[in-house]
Amino acid sequence: MLSEKDLERYASQLIMPEIEEEGQSILLKSKVLIIGAGGLGNPTAIFCSAAGIGNIDICDNDNIELSNLNRQIAFSINDIGHSKSRVLRNYCLNLNPNLKINSIINRFDNKFPLNDYDIILDCSDNVETKYTANISAHKHNKTLISASATQFEGQLAVFKSGKFKNLPCYECIFPKDLHQQTNLNCREIGIIGPVTNLISSLQVTETIRELFIEKSFKKKQSFTKNTLAGNLLLYDCIQQEITKIKLKKNLNCNVCK
Repeated sequence: MLSEKDLERYASQLIMPEIEEEGQSILLKSKVLIIGAGGLGNPTAIFCSAAGIGNIDICDNDNIELSNLNRQIAFSINDIGHSKSRVLRNYCLNLNPNLKINSIINRFDNKFPLNDYDIILDCSDNVETKYTANISAHKHNKTLISASATQFEGQLAVFKSGKFKNLPCYECIFPKDLHQQTNLNCREIGIIGPVTNLISSLQVTETIRELFIEKSFKKKQSFTKNTLAGNLLLYDCIQQEITKIKLKKNLNCNVCK
């Protein structure tokens, strides 16, 4: 049962037939892991908190720098030098203090325990972490929602290879042996803040959708039926275009074959 404050806080979501009280209760009982507290992780954590996803862990071992402030919207000039994960946690708790939000000041690796999470949100800005998240999510049969943004472009995909053998994983689409030299660090190639915020809002929308799918909630509603799994969204800020591409599983993939 939702409290009176919950009914008021989430009123704009509750009136939607795709969500209602039962859907909001699912969100409040769910647990997600956000990998990265930077340009993508900032708005993703904020949108998750605002939507009422009840349990959120934020994993990042970096500290805040002045150059982060063009896109990492939870931070201010006074936060420079402090832990990204901890400051972002505090920002989100100020927004919605009834949630359980934990700061994990570590780098995500293949030893990170994933069993307790419903969804893994990859908001990292380096290739190695993305490959590690993909392997771990596949191994633990977890849904991985992976996002990236650089310069004027962004991309988003939902990977469920650990749950469905016919669906691709991240490495099916981006083979590791072809991308070892790829550098996705915004410090090296640049980024404008609005791109990260747009991709993050799409990422959280897919998180809500996938949490409902996990619980078989409103299965006949169009929102729940239209999973992004098996597709890749590409956003081009210069052309102001979003393209949806159908993905194919690599039958020789090193991770999910």
